[in-house]
Amino acid sequence: MREIVKVTTLMTLAVATGAIASATKVQAADATAFSITIRNVSGAITLALPDDKATSAPIAPGLYAVVRGDAKLFTPNEAAGHSLESLAEDGDAAALLAAIKYIDGVVTADMFAPGLPLTVKAQPGDRFVFASMFVQSNDKFVATDSNGIDLFEGQDSIAGDLTSKVVLWDAGTEKDEAPGAGPNQAPRQAGPNTGPDERGVVRAADDGFTYPAISDVIQLTVLPRGVKSKSGS
Repeated sequence: MREIVKVTTLMTLAVATGAIASATKVQAADATAFSITIRNVSGAITLALPDDKATSAPIAPGLYAVVRGDAKLFTPNEAAGHSLESLAEDGDAAALLAAIKYIDGVVTADMFAPGLPLTVKAQPGDRFVFASMFVQSNDKFVATDSNGIDLFEGQDSIAGDLTSKVVLWDAGTEKDEAPGAGPNQAPRQAGPNTGPDERGVVRAADDGFTYPAISDVIQLTVLPRGVKSKSGS
């Protein structure tokens, strides 16, 4: 795991300059192109703190993929691997990207920086998945359902704001502390991989602490190329 500030800076630069190579296995010339944007929409007071103050709730640069068949980034109710642990605890998606290159059914995969549009190509039956660390936590991450989001309804491509399909997950790899305040969370930890192990399983976040609504943290928009959003972007 790496310190979150360093990871955020390096990954943002890498995505912006194209220095991180895509992992592409299958691509068809007649596939539909989609413009997808994963935005951090949290503000300065999105996350309530135990001392009655508040802070922002950013997400880290993460990983996305277009998949088909049984391919997925993780499986609920099973232990997270080391690559998912790195993403969930420190925002380092590199190991997970390297791992999914060898999964059958991965059409394309790469890193993303929040707020920067990305373009993918897909065919009917393909799904979109992504994962990004919820920074103010021990091992939480935002992601689609493990199966992903269908990019087509029948032969028709989907379009719109799909934030409602994003979930806050718990990787089950580190014992939880109050979000935004724990000394073993990435912004405050003494070093990489600090904090007691939980030895749990991947599951939807439900640890007794209060987290912001997903729509107060992230916005996911998916648009076929040539279709404009309501904001014109």
